[in-house]
Amino acid sequence: MPKQVNHDERRAELAEAVWTLIRRAGIAGVTIRALAQESGWSSGAVRHYLPSRAAILTFAAEQLSAQAEAHLRSLPLSGTPRENLLAFLRATLPLDAESRAMMEVWLAFVGASVGDPDLAGVQGLTYHDLNAALVEVLIQLENQGWTLGSDPALGALDLQAVLDGLSVHLLLGVITPAQAEAALERSVDRLLQPPT
Repeated sequence: MPKQVNHDERRAELAEAVWTLIRRAGIAGVTIRALAQESGWSSGAVRHYLPSRAAILTFAAEQLSAQAEAHLRSLPLSGTPRENLLAFLRATLPLDAESRAMMEVWLAFVGASVGDPDLAGVQGLTYHDLNAALVEVLIQLENQGWTLGSDPALGALDLQAVLDGLSVHLLLGVITPAQAEAALERSVDRLLQPPT
């Protein structure tokens, strides 16, 4: 009887291996040969799933985005609307080892996307997905009587800019997680006023 192969598990293994390569050697260090060595697979097995370097990078970026989305959707949001928004926003920051690793990979993709239209398209999807989620949350808050300091679309843009800046500063080690969280709270409090 032929051995059953779980293709989703194999793809997840490959994604982890690509992310490890990116963290160690940057986007330039990702090749089929390097991925085969990192994953312990043969080059032929890697090519079966990902036939080119471009396919590897696109796949890894898509998996990064999917994992981030799954993490955000799994958050137990049971506090006040303000607390839930802050929990959602905090979950996008590199505040622990796992989220820091993911953010390092994301930042490498952002840098590479500047000159690569295919990667820029994948990063654009990630940006738009987060933006749509934030707009939706802000509209819900408005519907619950909260007053926004701006239109939900502009508020979402402002929050994303804050998240991006805080993430970079955390990765560079120029601010602490506590400073980042305090800055995030100030940004949310400037944007939101509770129902009266």
